Amino acid sequence: MLLTITNFAFSNMVQNLMHQLDSEFESKRGRPAYPRTLLLIVVLYCFSIDIANYTKMEEECKKNKFLLIVTCGLKPSRNSFANFLNKSDAKVIKKVFIATLVLLNDLHFLNFVKLFVDGTDAIVRASRNNKITPKEVERLKLMNEWKLLHNNTPKSINRTIKGLEEKLEFYKNDEEMCKTINSILKRINLYNTNIFSKLDIYTKILNERKTGSVSISFPEACWMKTKKGIYDFAFNLQEIMTENHIILTGMLLTQSNDRKTLKFVLNDIFETIELFIEMQREFGERRNYSEIQKRIREHILIADSGYFSTENLYYLFKHKINALIMPKKLSEDHNNKLRRENGHEEKRKGSSKKDFKRVKNGYICPFGRFMRLTKVKNFKHRKPHKDDSLPDNCKKKRYFFETYSCKGCPNIENCKHKQLTLHITDLNYEMTEKFLNKRYKIHYKARFSRSEGINGFLKGDNGVLKLIGTTENAVDNEIQLRNTIYNLTRLINLKDTAY
Repeated sequence: MLLTITNFAFSNMVQNLMHQLDSEFESKRGRPAYPRTLLLIVVLYCFSIDIANYTKMEEECKKNKFLLIVTCGLKPSRNSFANFLNKSDAKVIKKVFIATLVLLNDLHFLNFVKLFVDGTDAIVRASRNNKITPKEVERLKLMNEWKLLHNNTPKSINRTIKGLEEKLEFYKNDEEMCKTINSILKRINLYNTNIFSKLDIYTKILNERKTGSVSISFPEACWMKTKKGIYDFAFNLQEIMTENHIILTGMLLTQSNDRKTLKFVLNDIFETIELFIEMQREFGERRNYSEIQKRIREHILIADSGYFSTENLYYLFKHKINALIMPKKLSEDHNNKLRRENGHEEKRKGSSKKDFKRVKNGYICPFGRFMRLTKVKNFKHRKPHKDDSLPDNCKKKRYFFETYSCKGCPNIENCKHKQLTLHITDLNYEMTEKFLNKRYKIHYKARFSRSEGINGFLKGDNGVLKLIGTTENAVDNEIQLRNTIYNLTRLINLKDTAY
Protein backbone atom coordinates (compact mmCIF):
# COMPACT_ATOMS: atom_id res chain seq x y z
CA MET A 1 0.00 0.00 0.00
CA LEU A 2 2.87 2.39 0.81
CA LEU A 3 4.24 1.95 -2.73
CA THR A 4 0.84 2.83 -4.24
CA ILE A 5 0.56 5.91 -2.01
CA THR A 6 4.10 7.04 -2.88
CA ASN A 7 3.51 6.62 -6.63
CA PHE A 8 0.25 8.53 -6.30
CA ALA A 9 1.85 11.37 -4.29
CA PHE A 10 4.72 11.77 -6.79
CA SER A 11 2.49 11.73 -9.89
CA ASN A 12 2.49 14.95 -11.94
CA MET A 13 -1.14 15.56 -11.04
CA VAL A 14 -0.61 15.47 -7.26
CA GLN A 15 2.79 17.18 -7.40
CA ASN A 16 1.15 20.13 -9.10
CA LEU A 17 -1.26 20.37 -6.14
CA MET A 18 1.49 19.90 -3.54
CA HIS A 19 3.44 22.75 -5.11
CA GLN A 20 0.46 25.01 -4.39
CA LEU A 21 0.57 23.97 -0.72
CA ASP A 22 4.37 24.28 -0.46
CA SER A 23 4.17 27.85 -1.77
CA GLU A 24 2.18 28.77 1.34
CA PHE A 25 5.19 27.89 3.53
CA GLU A 26 8.04 29.66 1.72
CA SER A 27 8.93 31.96 4.61
CA LYS A 28 12.71 32.34 5.09
CA ARG A 29 12.33 32.77 8.84
CA GLY A 30 12.74 29.79 11.17
CA ARG A 31 13.27 26.17 10.17
CA PRO A 32 12.14 25.16 6.66
CA ALA A 33 8.69 23.57 6.59
CA TYR A 34 8.43 19.87 5.80
CA PRO A 35 7.51 19.24 2.15
CA ARG A 36 3.75 18.76 1.86
CA THR A 37 4.30 15.63 -0.25
CA LEU A 38 6.11 13.98 2.65
CA LEU A 39 3.31 14.79 5.10
CA LEU A 40 0.67 13.65 2.59
CA ILE A 41 2.36 10.25 2.21
CA VAL A 42 2.63 9.73 5.98
CA VAL A 43 -0.97 10.79 6.71
CA LEU A 44 -2.41 8.62 3.91
CA TYR A 45 -0.33 5.62 4.98
CA CYS A 46 -1.34 6.02 8.63
CA PHE A 47 -5.02 6.21 7.67
CA SER A 48 -4.55 3.02 5.61
CA ILE A 49 -3.34 1.10 8.71
CA ASP A 50 -6.01 2.61 11.02
CA ILE A 51 -3.74 5.10 12.78
CA ALA A 52 -5.84 8.19 13.51
CA ASN A 53 -3.81 9.98 16.16
CA TYR A 54 -1.15 12.67 15.67
CA THR A 55 1.16 11.24 18.35
CA LYS A 56 0.95 7.72 16.89
CA MET A 57 1.73 9.15 13.44
CA GLU A 58 4.88 10.68 14.89
CA GLU A 59 5.84 7.34 16.48
CA GLU A 60 5.18 5.46 13.22
CA CYS A 61 7.62 7.76 11.39
CA LYS A 62 10.34 6.84 13.90
CA LYS A 63 9.89 3.05 13.93
CA ASN A 64 8.61 2.13 10.44
CA LYS A 65 11.67 1.35 8.29
CA PHE A 66 9.78 1.73 5.01
CA LEU A 67 8.45 5.15 6.03
CA LEU A 68 11.97 6.21 7.02
CA ILE A 69 13.16 5.30 3.52
CA VAL A 70 10.30 7.18 1.81
CA THR A 71 10.76 10.25 4.03
CA CYS A 72 14.58 10.17 3.74
CA GLY A 73 14.95 9.79 7.50
CA LEU A 74 12.91 12.88 8.37
CA LYS A 75 10.74 12.49 11.47
CA PRO A 76 7.92 15.08 11.51
CA SER A 77 6.39 15.87 14.89
CA ARG A 78 2.69 15.59 15.78
CA ASN A 79 2.40 19.38 15.36
CA SER A 80 3.51 19.06 11.73
CA PHE A 81 0.62 16.68 10.99
CA ALA A 82 -1.84 18.86 12.92
CA ASN A 83 -0.75 21.95 10.96
CA PHE A 84 -0.97 20.01 7.69
CA LEU A 85 -4.66 19.29 8.28
CA ASN A 86 -5.45 22.60 10.00
CA LYS A 87 -3.80 24.97 7.53
CA SER A 88 -3.85 23.24 4.13
CA ASP A 89 -6.23 24.79 1.60
CA ALA A 90 -9.39 22.63 1.62
CA LYS A 91 -9.90 23.14 -2.14
CA VAL A 92 -6.43 21.76 -2.89
CA ILE A 93 -6.94 18.73 -0.62
CA LYS A 94 -10.30 18.14 -2.32
CA LYS A 95 -8.44 18.02 -5.65
CA VAL A 96 -6.04 15.44 -4.19
CA PHE A 97 -9.09 13.22 -3.68
CA ILE A 98 -10.42 14.00 -7.17
CA ALA A 99 -7.04 12.87 -8.55
CA THR A 100 -8.10 9.32 -7.60
CA LEU A 101 -11.21 9.72 -9.79
CA VAL A 102 -9.01 10.72 -12.74
CA LEU A 103 -6.90 7.57 -12.26
CA LEU A 104 -10.00 5.37 -12.00
CA ASN A 105 -11.59 7.01 -15.03
CA ASP A 106 -8.47 6.47 -17.16
CA LEU A 107 -8.71 2.76 -16.31
CA HIS A 108 -12.44 2.67 -17.26
CA PHE A 109 -13.53 1.85 -13.69
CA LEU A 110 -15.77 4.89 -13.14
CA ASN A 111 -19.50 4.68 -13.81
CA PHE A 112 -22.20 7.23 -12.94
CA VAL A 113 -25.39 5.32 -13.83
CA LYS A 114 -26.29 4.69 -10.17
CA LEU A 115 -25.18 6.86 -7.27
CA PHE A 116 -25.70 5.60 -3.73
CA VAL A 117 -25.86 8.11 -0.87
CA ASP A 118 -25.59 7.25 2.81
CA GLY A 119 -24.95 9.19 6.00
CA THR A 120 -23.27 8.37 9.28
CA ASP A 121 -22.05 10.27 12.32
CA ALA A 122 -18.43 11.45 12.49
CA ILE A 123 -17.66 12.26 16.13
CA VAL A 124 -15.34 15.20 16.84
CA ARG A 125 -12.75 15.72 19.56
CA ALA A 126 -15.01 17.57 21.96
CA SER A 127 -16.40 16.56 25.34
CA ARG A 128 -20.16 15.95 25.49
CA ASN A 129 -20.28 17.89 28.77
CA ASN A 130 -18.18 20.89 27.74
CA LYS A 131 -20.99 23.09 26.41
CA ILE A 132 -21.91 26.76 26.48
CA THR A 133 -25.50 28.07 26.60
CA PRO A 134 -27.02 31.42 25.51
CA LYS A 135 -27.22 32.50 29.18
CA GLU A 136 -23.51 31.80 29.64
CA VAL A 137 -22.74 33.84 26.53
CA GLU A 138 -24.52 36.81 28.14
CA ARG A 139 -22.57 36.23 31.37
CA LEU A 140 -19.32 36.26 29.40
CA LYS A 141 -20.24 39.70 28.08
CA LEU A 142 -21.02 40.84 31.63
CA MET A 143 -17.66 39.53 32.90
CA ASN A 144 -15.90 41.42 30.12
CA GLU A 145 -17.72 44.65 31.11
CA TRP A 146 -16.56 44.11 34.70
CA LYS A 147 -13.01 43.37 33.44
CA LEU A 148 -13.00 40.13 35.45
CA LEU A 149 -12.09 37.61 32.72
CA HIS A 150 -9.09 35.48 33.72
CA ASN A 151 -6.33 33.93 31.60
CA ASN A 152 -6.44 30.41 33.11
CA THR A 153 -3.54 30.90 35.55
CA PRO A 154 -4.18 30.20 39.27
CA LYS A 155 -3.29 33.78 40.19
CA SER A 156 -5.65 35.21 37.56
CA ILE A 157 -8.51 32.88 38.59
CA ASN A 158 -8.11 33.89 42.26
CA ARG A 159 -8.25 37.57 41.23
CA THR A 160 -11.50 36.87 39.32
CA ILE A 161 -13.05 35.01 42.27
CA LYS A 162 -12.13 37.86 44.61
CA GLY A 163 -13.67 40.38 42.20
CA LEU A 164 -16.89 38.34 41.98
CA GLU A 165 -17.13 38.14 45.77
CA GLU A 166 -16.91 41.93 45.89
CA LYS A 167 -19.68 42.15 43.26
CA LEU A 168 -21.75 39.71 45.32
CA GLU A 169 -21.47 42.02 48.32
CA PHE A 170 -22.28 45.06 46.19
CA TYR A 171 -25.43 43.44 44.70
CA LYS A 172 -26.55 41.64 47.88
CA ASN A 173 -30.02 43.19 47.64
CA ASP A 174 -30.45 42.20 43.97
CA GLU A 175 -31.62 38.58 44.00
CA GLU A 176 -31.34 38.10 40.22
CA MET A 177 -27.80 39.49 40.03
CA CYS A 178 -26.70 37.36 43.01
CA LYS A 179 -28.05 34.30 41.22
CA THR A 180 -26.07 35.23 38.08
CA ILE A 181 -22.82 35.74 40.02
CA ASN A 182 -23.22 32.42 41.85
CA SER A 183 -23.77 30.68 38.50
CA ILE A 184 -20.53 32.21 37.21
CA LEU A 185 -18.63 31.04 40.30
CA LYS A 186 -19.84 27.45 39.72
CA ARG A 187 -18.18 27.41 36.26
CA ILE A 188 -15.36 29.86 36.88
CA ASN A 189 -13.06 28.11 34.36
CA LEU A 190 -15.46 29.05 31.56
CA TYR A 191 -14.99 32.78 31.98
CA ASN A 192 -11.55 33.27 30.44
CA THR A 193 -10.14 35.45 27.68
CA ASN A 194 -9.62 32.51 25.30
CA ILE A 195 -13.31 31.51 25.32
CA PHE A 196 -14.38 35.16 25.16
CA SER A 197 -12.36 35.53 21.92
CA LYS A 198 -14.76 32.98 20.30
CA LEU A 199 -17.87 34.81 21.50
CA ASP A 200 -18.93 35.88 17.99
CA ILE A 201 -18.73 32.27 16.76
CA TYR A 202 -20.85 30.98 19.66
CA THR A 203 -23.43 33.74 19.19
CA LYS A 204 -23.68 33.20 15.43
CA ILE A 205 -24.13 29.41 15.69
CA LEU A 206 -26.61 29.63 18.58
CA ASN A 207 -28.73 32.11 16.59
CA GLU A 208 -28.53 30.16 13.31
CA ARG A 209 -29.39 26.77 14.77
CA LYS A 210 -31.74 28.00 17.49
CA THR A 211 -30.22 25.40 19.80
CA GLY A 212 -29.81 25.33 23.59
CA SER A 213 -26.03 24.92 23.61
CA VAL A 214 -22.90 24.46 21.48
CA SER A 215 -19.57 22.78 22.07
CA ILE A 216 -16.95 25.07 23.59
CA SER A 217 -13.95 23.46 21.90
CA PHE A 218 -15.67 22.68 18.56
CA PRO A 219 -18.67 25.04 18.12
CA GLU A 220 -19.18 24.10 14.45
CA ALA A 221 -20.13 20.51 15.40
CA CYS A 222 -23.79 19.69 16.02
CA TRP A 223 -25.42 17.83 18.91
CA MET A 224 -26.80 14.65 17.39
CA LYS A 225 -27.84 11.10 18.17
CA THR A 226 -25.10 8.72 17.02
CA LYS A 227 -25.44 5.19 15.64
CA LYS A 228 -24.56 3.91 19.12
CA GLY A 229 -27.78 5.45 20.45
CA ILE A 230 -26.14 8.19 22.55
CA TYR A 231 -25.92 11.94 21.93
CA ASP A 232 -22.57 13.52 21.12
CA PHE A 233 -20.99 16.41 19.22
CA ALA A 234 -20.46 15.24 15.66
CA PHE A 235 -20.82 16.02 11.97
CA ASN A 236 -23.21 14.30 9.57
CA LEU A 237 -20.89 12.56 7.09
CA GLN A 238 -22.48 12.06 3.67
CA GLU A 239 -20.75 9.66 1.28
CA ILE A 240 -21.77 9.23 -2.37
CA MET A 241 -20.73 5.98 -4.04
CA THR A 242 -20.74 4.62 -7.59
CA GLU A 243 -21.61 1.10 -8.73
CA ASN A 244 -17.99 -0.05 -8.57
CA HIS A 245 -17.76 0.68 -4.83
CA ILE A 246 -15.91 3.94 -5.55
CA ILE A 247 -16.44 7.13 -3.54
CA LEU A 248 -17.50 9.95 -5.86
CA THR A 249 -17.52 12.57 -3.13
CA GLY A 250 -17.95 12.99 0.61
CA MET A 251 -18.82 15.91 2.82
CA LEU A 252 -19.49 16.89 6.44
CA LEU A 253 -22.79 18.61 7.26
CA THR A 254 -24.14 20.18 10.44
CA GLN A 255 -27.66 18.74 10.05
CA SER A 256 -28.37 16.23 12.82
CA ASN A 257 -30.28 13.91 10.43
CA ASP A 258 -30.70 13.31 6.69
CA ARG A 259 -34.13 14.90 6.24
CA LYS A 260 -32.84 18.12 4.61
CA THR A 261 -29.45 17.06 3.27
CA LEU A 262 -30.02 16.17 -0.39
CA LYS A 263 -29.73 19.74 -1.67
CA PHE A 264 -26.24 19.95 -0.14
CA VAL A 265 -25.34 16.47 -1.39
CA LEU A 266 -26.41 17.22 -4.97
CA ASN A 267 -24.61 20.58 -4.99
CA ASP A 268 -21.44 18.82 -3.85
CA ILE A 269 -21.84 16.14 -6.55
CA PHE A 270 -22.11 18.75 -9.31
CA GLU A 271 -19.16 20.78 -7.93
CA THR A 272 -17.06 17.61 -7.76
CA ILE A 273 -17.95 16.69 -11.35
CA GLU A 274 -16.91 20.17 -12.55
CA LEU A 275 -13.52 19.89 -10.82
CA PHE A 276 -13.15 16.31 -12.02
CA ILE A 277 -13.70 17.28 -15.69
CA GLU A 278 -11.29 20.19 -15.26
CA MET A 279 -8.56 17.88 -13.88
CA GLN A 280 -9.34 15.17 -16.45
CA ARG A 281 -8.72 17.73 -19.22
CA GLU A 282 -5.40 18.79 -17.71
CA PHE A 283 -3.95 15.51 -16.44
CA GLY A 284 -6.09 12.59 -17.66
CA GLU A 285 -5.58 10.35 -20.68
CA ARG A 286 -9.24 9.90 -21.65
CA ARG A 287 -11.28 12.66 -23.27
CA ASN A 288 -14.73 11.42 -22.28
CA TYR A 289 -16.07 14.72 -20.91
CA SER A 290 -19.34 14.54 -22.87
CA GLU A 291 -19.98 11.01 -21.66
CA ILE A 292 -19.37 12.05 -18.02
CA GLN A 293 -21.75 15.01 -18.31
CA LYS A 294 -24.40 12.86 -20.00
CA ARG A 295 -24.14 10.11 -17.39
CA ILE A 296 -24.37 12.50 -14.45
CA ARG A 297 -27.55 14.01 -15.97
CA GLU A 298 -29.08 10.55 -16.38
CA HIS A 299 -27.96 9.07 -13.05
CA ILE A 300 -30.36 7.63 -10.49
CA LEU A 301 -29.76 8.63 -6.87
CA ILE A 302 -30.50 5.82 -4.39
CA ALA A 303 -30.96 6.44 -0.65
CA ASP A 304 -32.46 4.82 2.44
CA SER A 305 -35.58 5.83 4.38
CA GLY A 306 -33.68 8.42 6.44
CA TYR A 307 -33.86 10.70 3.36
CA PHE A 308 -37.61 10.18 2.88
CA SER A 309 -38.93 13.65 3.69
CA THR A 310 -41.02 16.28 1.92
CA GLU A 311 -38.02 18.66 1.82
CA ASN A 312 -35.79 16.14 0.05
CA LEU A 313 -38.52 14.87 -2.28
CA TYR A 314 -39.49 18.38 -3.35
CA TYR A 315 -35.86 19.33 -4.07
CA LEU A 316 -35.51 16.24 -6.29
CA PHE A 317 -38.81 17.02 -8.04
CA LYS A 318 -37.93 20.69 -8.56
CA HIS A 319 -34.53 19.91 -10.12
CA LYS A 320 -35.80 16.88 -12.07
CA ILE A 321 -33.42 14.46 -10.38
CA ASN A 322 -34.19 10.78 -10.89
CA ALA A 323 -34.11 9.21 -7.43
CA LEU A 324 -35.18 6.14 -5.50
CA ILE A 325 -35.71 6.63 -1.76
CA MET A 326 -37.13 3.92 0.47
CA PRO A 327 -40.42 5.02 2.10
CA LYS A 328 -40.49 4.83 5.90
CA LYS A 329 -43.52 2.52 5.97
CA LEU A 330 -41.76 -0.03 3.75
CA SER A 331 -38.56 0.32 5.76
CA GLU A 332 -40.43 -0.42 9.01
CA ASP A 333 -42.11 -3.46 7.45
CA HIS A 334 -38.79 -4.76 6.12
CA ASN A 335 -37.02 -4.29 9.46
CA ASN A 336 -39.84 -6.05 11.33
CA LYS A 337 -39.61 -8.95 8.88
CA LEU A 338 -35.89 -9.28 9.63
CA ARG A 339 -36.60 -9.13 13.38
CA ARG A 340 -39.14 -11.95 13.08
CA GLU A 341 -36.68 -14.07 11.12
CA ASN A 342 -34.02 -13.54 13.80
CA GLY A 343 -36.40 -14.23 16.67
CA HIS A 344 -36.52 -10.63 17.92
CA GLU A 345 -39.54 -8.61 18.98
CA GLU A 346 -41.03 -6.31 16.35
CA LYS A 347 -40.94 -2.54 16.74
CA ARG A 348 -44.47 -1.31 16.24
CA LYS A 349 -46.13 2.06 16.55
CA GLY A 350 -49.49 2.33 18.33
CA SER A 351 -51.46 2.89 15.14
CA SER A 352 -54.38 0.94 13.69
CA LYS A 353 -52.78 1.37 10.23
CA LYS A 354 -49.79 -0.81 11.10
CA ASP A 355 -51.62 -3.99 10.03
CA PHE A 356 -52.18 -2.78 6.45
CA LYS A 357 -49.52 -3.92 3.99
CA ARG A 358 -48.47 -1.43 1.31
CA VAL A 359 -48.40 -2.87 -2.22
CA LYS A 360 -48.34 -1.45 -5.74
CA ASN A 361 -51.43 0.77 -6.36
CA GLY A 362 -52.86 0.27 -2.88
CA TYR A 363 -52.89 -1.75 0.35
CA ILE A 364 -53.70 -5.25 1.59
CA CYS A 365 -56.11 -5.23 4.52
CA PRO A 366 -55.49 -7.40 7.65
CA PHE A 367 -57.77 -10.07 6.12
CA GLY A 368 -55.87 -10.24 2.84
CA ARG A 369 -58.16 -8.14 0.62
CA PHE A 370 -56.76 -5.61 -1.86
CA MET A 371 -57.63 -1.94 -1.19
CA ARG A 372 -57.35 0.48 -4.11
CA LEU A 373 -57.09 4.27 -4.14
CA THR A 374 -60.55 5.73 -4.75
CA LYS A 375 -60.18 9.47 -4.17
CA VAL A 376 -57.87 12.24 -2.97
CA LYS A 377 -59.17 15.32 -1.12
CA ASN A 378 -57.47 18.54 -0.09
CA PHE A 379 -57.66 19.79 3.48
CA LYS A 380 -59.72 22.93 4.01
CA HIS A 381 -58.17 24.89 6.87
CA ARG A 382 -60.39 27.44 8.61
CA LYS A 383 -57.37 29.29 9.97
CA PRO A 384 -53.98 30.09 8.36
CA HIS A 385 -51.96 26.88 8.18
CA LYS A 386 -48.26 26.12 7.62
CA ASP A 387 -49.17 24.17 4.44
CA ASP A 388 -50.77 27.21 2.79
CA SER A 389 -47.49 28.58 1.42
CA LEU A 390 -46.23 25.20 0.14
CA PRO A 391 -46.40 23.95 -3.48
CA ASP A 392 -49.44 21.77 -4.13
CA ASN A 393 -47.49 18.48 -4.23
CA CYS A 394 -45.97 19.26 -0.81
CA LYS A 395 -49.30 19.81 0.93
CA LYS A 396 -50.76 16.96 2.95
CA LYS A 397 -53.94 15.53 1.46
CA ARG A 398 -56.39 12.82 2.40
CA TYR A 399 -55.89 9.64 0.38
CA PHE A 400 -58.84 7.22 0.58
CA PHE A 401 -58.33 3.51 -0.04
CA GLU A 402 -61.27 1.07 -0.15
CA THR A 403 -61.53 -2.69 -0.50
CA TYR A 404 -62.05 -3.80 -4.09
CA SER A 405 -64.12 -6.83 -3.14
CA CYS A 406 -65.00 -8.40 0.22
CA LYS A 407 -66.87 -11.32 -1.33
CA GLY A 408 -66.16 -14.56 0.55
CA CYS A 409 -64.44 -12.86 3.51
CA PRO A 410 -65.56 -14.50 6.81
CA ASN A 411 -65.24 -11.15 8.64
CA ILE A 412 -67.46 -9.19 6.26
CA GLU A 413 -70.18 -8.54 8.86
CA ASN A 414 -67.92 -7.13 11.61
CA CYS A 415 -65.14 -5.70 9.43
CA LYS A 416 -63.69 -2.32 10.42
CA HIS A 417 -61.10 -2.27 7.64
CA LYS A 418 -63.19 -1.50 4.57
CA GLN A 419 -61.68 1.96 4.26
CA LEU A 420 -58.21 3.36 5.00
CA THR A 421 -57.48 7.11 5.10
CA LEU A 422 -53.93 8.47 4.99
CA HIS A 423 -52.69 12.03 5.39
CA ILE A 424 -49.76 12.21 2.97
CA THR A 425 -48.35 14.41 0.20
CA ASP A 426 -48.45 13.69 -3.53
CA LEU A 427 -44.65 13.40 -3.50
CA ASN A 428 -44.84 10.79 -0.76
CA TYR A 429 -47.39 8.71 -2.67
CA GLU A 430 -45.55 8.93 -6.00
CA MET A 431 -42.17 7.91 -4.54
CA THR A 432 -43.80 4.96 -2.74
CA GLU A 433 -45.42 3.81 -5.99
CA LYS A 434 -42.09 4.15 -7.78
CA PHE A 435 -40.30 2.15 -5.11
CA LEU A 436 -42.82 -0.69 -5.38
CA ASN A 437 -41.96 -1.11 -9.06
CA LYS A 438 -39.97 -4.37 -9.31
CA ARG A 439 -37.46 -2.82 -11.72
CA TYR A 440 -36.51 -0.15 -9.18
CA LYS A 441 -36.43 -2.60 -6.25
CA ILE A 442 -33.51 -4.36 -7.95
CA HIS A 443 -31.58 -1.07 -8.00
CA TYR A 444 -32.18 -0.48 -4.30
CA LYS A 445 -30.92 -3.91 -3.25
CA ALA A 446 -27.49 -3.01 -4.65
CA ARG A 447 -27.23 -0.17 -2.10
CA PHE A 448 -26.40 -2.25 0.97
CA SER A 449 -23.07 -3.73 -0.10
CA ARG A 450 -21.88 -0.36 -1.38
CA SER A 451 -22.86 2.45 0.97
CA GLU A 452 -22.86 0.42 4.19
CA GLY A 453 -19.52 -1.17 3.27
CA ILE A 454 -17.81 2.15 2.61
CA ASN A 455 -18.93 3.70 5.89
CA GLY A 456 -17.75 0.53 7.61
CA PHE A 457 -14.31 0.96 6.02
CA LEU A 458 -13.99 4.46 7.46
CA LYS A 459 -14.97 3.42 11.00
CA GLY A 460 -12.69 1.88 13.61
CA ASP A 461 -12.91 -1.57 15.19
CA ASN A 462 -15.54 -0.28 17.64
CA GLY A 463 -17.83 0.80 14.80
CA VAL A 464 -17.24 4.52 15.45
CA LEU A 465 -15.66 7.14 13.19
CA LYS A 466 -13.84 9.61 15.43
CA LEU A 467 -12.21 12.54 13.64
CA ILE A 468 -8.74 13.68 14.72
CA GLY A 469 -9.02 17.26 13.43
CA THR A 470 -9.70 20.06 15.90
CA THR A 471 -10.95 22.71 13.43
CA GLU A 472 -13.60 22.71 10.72
CA ASN A 473 -10.94 23.00 8.00
CA ALA A 474 -8.96 20.11 9.53
CA VAL A 475 -11.90 17.68 9.62
CA ASP A 476 -12.91 18.61 6.05
CA ASN A 477 -9.36 17.83 4.90
CA GLU A 478 -9.31 14.65 6.97
CA ILE A 479 -12.45 13.28 5.29
CA GLN A 480 -11.04 14.01 1.83
CA LEU A 481 -7.82 12.14 2.69
CA ARG A 482 -9.69 9.22 4.25
CA ASN A 483 -11.75 9.01 1.04
CA THR A 484 -8.53 9.22 -0.99
CA ILE A 485 -7.03 6.19 0.75
CA TYR A 486 -10.30 4.29 0.27
CA ASN A 487 -10.27 4.94 -3.50
CA LEU A 488 -6.58 4.00 -3.77
CA THR A 489 -7.33 0.73 -1.96
CA ARG A 490 -10.27 0.17 -4.31
CA LEU A 491 -8.02 0.93 -7.30
CA ILE A 492 -5.68 -1.90 -6.27
CA ASN A 493 -8.62 -4.30 -5.87
CA LEU A 494 -10.10 -3.41 -9.26
CA LYS A 495 -6.74 -3.80 -10.99
CA ASP A 496 -6.46 -7.31 -9.54
CA THR A 497 -9.86 -8.28 -10.96
CA ALA A 498 -9.35 -6.64 -14.36
CA TYR A 499 -6.64 -8.95 -15.63
